[in-house]
Parts: sequence; C-alpha cells; structure tokens
Amino acid sequence: MPNIFVVSAPSGAGKTSLVKGVCDIFDFIKPAISFTTRKMRDSEIDGQDYYYVSESKFQDMIGNEEFLEYENVYGNLYGSAYSSIEAISSKGMDVILEIDYKGMLTVLNKIPHATSIYIVPPDISSLNDRLKKRGEDSLDTIETRMLSSHNELKYSKYANYSIVNDDFDDALKQLCLLILLKKIPMKNINALMREISIMNYHIV
Repeated sequence: MPNIFVVSAPSGAGKTSLVKGVCDIFDFIKPAISFTTRKMRDSEIDGQDYYYVSESKFQDMIGNEEFLEYENVYGNLYGSAYSSIEAISSKGMDVILEIDYKGMLTVLNKIPHATSIYIVPPDISSLNDRLKKRGEDSLDTIETRMLSSHNELKYSKYANYSIVNDDFDDALKQLCLLILLKKIPMKNINALMREISIMNYHIV
C-alpha cells in the first residue's frame, strides 16, 4: 500500500520548499496538488502549484464530497481532493500532502496510517523575516499570518514527527530520512544505506 505523508507548518516555515526538495530527490513520491480559491500569484502555475478554481466550483466539490480535507485559510479555501491522491497512489507511488494544521488533523483522523511531519521555525521572528523577504503578501497579511502562527505552532505536538527548519539542507535531509524509514523496512539496512548515499549526493 502506498504511503501518505502529511507535511504541515505555519506560513513562512519552509514546507513548500522542503516538499519540492523531497520530490526532486525521490521519484517514488509525488505531491497531491491542492485546489484553492486564492488568486494565482505571478510566480505560480495552475496545475503545478495549485488548481485555481472559483468559489462556486469549490463549493460544488464540497457538495459532491470530493475532498479528503478542506479549510478556510485567511479567507481563501484550500482542499485536498481524493482524485489528486488516487491519481498518484494508483500508480503505486507515495503521496505527500502539504497542508495546514487543521487539514493535518483531519487527515490523521480519516487515515490513521498517514505519517505527519510538522516543520517548525527556529524562532517566531524568523517567520516574519521570511514572509517579508518572500514579497508575496501585504504587511497587513503578514501581521495576520504572524498572529496565527503563534497558535499554529501549538499543534506540532499532534504530528508524528517535528523538524526544526533552521538550516534548509539539514531539514531536507531529516525529511528525506523520515520518508525513507517509512518506505524501506529496517531489516533491509543495506538498501537503506544506499538510498542515504544517493540522497547525500543530491543534497550536499
């Protein structure tokens, strides 16, 4: 049975970059693209970053029970569709979901065997710096996200694992190792060591 990994974090903690990094390294895992009503940013691509839909379309999908989980985040709707997950798992590949803490809790309730990983910033001030450097949100939006982040960090205790994203390469290595430990039986230690060697080759 393909594995399902859930990566969650407050805005600015680096979960998007870490998920992309993992999927670039391993060919057995793919991200399930979420649907959203949020306006597409200039740097984003429809069908690659998100599926951008109207609110009426999103509501229709809710009515048709097409979502494993969905949430209202800062006034925009986000959801993980069963179809996106099944398109990956049907090929025998592992699925990785990049969602907020509420979505994480919903998935863990519906799919107890899913592995949840929470990305934690080294300190709260670093989130503010990252959001400002990203340059994608207004100062008011950043302030709202910062206030919410204080609360969101409390939910890291509900995840199976937590990773402190102080150094990106170190955090990426930890995330890769967690996925490998779930993917490869510990009795096959030789295969595990070969995978780690490949991983280090790509990351370092």
